[in-house]
Amino acid sequence: MSEKQGKPGIIGRKVRLFLLIFAVLLVPMVMDQAGVDRETVRMAGRIAAGATVLLTLYGLFAKVMKTFVFVILGLIILVVLVSEGTIKAPRVHEWFAARDTERK
Repeated sequence: MSEKQGKPGIIGRKVRLFLLIFAVLLVPMVMDQAGVDRETVRMAGRIAAGATVLLTLYGLFAKVMKTFVFVILGLIILVVLVSEGTIKAPRVHEWFAARDTERK
């Protein structure tokens, strides 16, 4: 029983790696929402996509994540399209403003 306590679980590694990838992909999205310069958002999106691909490859070769790969690829595509300006992400502050006007 003591052997299993010292050994980290595979689910814990999956979750930590997925949360790290999600945090990396969240940076350009937050920059876009904050209204940062478009070129800076593009560069941050490209760097985040590259770092995410490397982390995903690490997860595949370390046999940590096999099922999350398709979700991560979808997130990478979404972040690249938003950071390049191909698609426009809905503005969160507009949602909050609309909600505030509905309450009044």
